[in-house]
Amino acid sequence: AVTGVQTCALPIYVAGFATVGNITFTAQDSFDAILGTHSGPVYGGGARVGLPWGGLFADVAAWRFRDTGERVFVFNGTPIPLGISTTIAITPIEVSAGWQFRLRKAPKLTPYVAAGYTSMRYEETSEFATGSENIDQNYGGYHLYGGAEYKITRWLGAAGEVAWTT
Repeated sequence: AVTGVQTCALPIYVAGFATVGNITFTAQDSFDAILGTHSGPVYGGGARVGLPWGGLFADVAAWRFRDTGERVFVFNGTPIPLGISTTIAITPIEVSAGWQFRLRKAPKLTPYVAAGYTSMRYEETSEFATGSENIDQNYGGYHLYGGAEYKITRWLGAAGEVAWTT
């Protein structure tokens, strides 16, 4: 993730960030059958508000996964491709609260942990499908994540992060 750094001299700050990553789905068999893989790239972004109580912060973020495969029919546990193109799109919106750890010996490095609520939109659309055959559902869940940001300049940083979402 590429992040913005503090935008004012007050103890409260606002930073924007962009996210590029990879998702791995636990429903491996389903995604493998339809898409030929159970992982893929994600893109997104959000904003962080640093609060005046130590390292407390709040994030709002959204990202997107989208891939195209084909519908399958499962017979005796074996997926049979039907030759009908289908697109799966997943778009979560996440609201989080977390804590940043200030390291005196490494002031440019800021580890952090957070948890929050996820509203996940799942869409599955196919050629020749009627509206009732396509899927457009929202699901609620929770997430945990942690990582570390390294300040490259006053206004730019790079971060690595690992997340788990239900």
